Order: sequence, then structure tokens, then C-alpha cells
Amino acid sequence: MHDDAYRTGQDSGIGTFMVGMLCGAAIGAAVGLMFAPKPGAEMRQQIAEQSDRFRRRATEQADHLRRRATEAYNDASETINDVVARGREAIDVGREAFQRARPNGASGEPRSSMP
Repeated sequence: MHDDAYRTGQDSGIGTFMVGMLCGAAIGAAVGLMFAPKPGAEMRQQIAEQSDRFRRRATEQADHLRRRATEAYNDASETINDVVARGREAIDVGREAFQRARPNGASGEPRSSMP
């Protein structure tokens, strides 16, 4: 259980690192393009292309992280539902065993040993 929580935290850290790395790369590319000796129109075109690539990568990463979060939520929900179902079954089994073991029987009325 703790391993899963650790892995989830670790995956979150990896996702955050990847988004940060992509942001840093995009900013670095934009700054590099600004200082490159090119005509203004060509520089603006390159910046626009870099921005589009960055936006696509960020969207892909966000979609991936969203899918992973949804999968984790669904797995947790399934596990909780299984535990609740097993608990209900255990309660039912215990209740039936109690009813069978009661000295007065299932009806709750005392049994008479005399005819």
C-alpha cells in the first residue's frame, strides 16, 4: 500500500519535472531565437513554430497525466468497493451464525422444554 503511494508521488514528481523541462526548453529556444541575427519576420515565424510545438507537447503531457490520474482514481474506487462488499458479506455471515447459535432460535421467542 505504501509502495503504491510512493509510486504515485514519484510519478507526480516525474510529470512535474517533465512539464518544467518542456517549459524551460521552450523559454530557452525563444530567448535564443530573439538573440539570433535574423530578420524580424523570420524570427517571429520561428517563435510561432516553437510556441506551437511547446503547446502540443504540453497538451500531450497534460492528457497523459489526466489519464494516469483517472486510472488511479478508478483503481482506488474498485479497491474500496471490493473491501466494502467483503465487509458486508462478513457481516451477513456473522449475523447468520449468530441467529443459528441463539438459544431461543431465530424468532426471538423463548423455547419451551415442556410440552
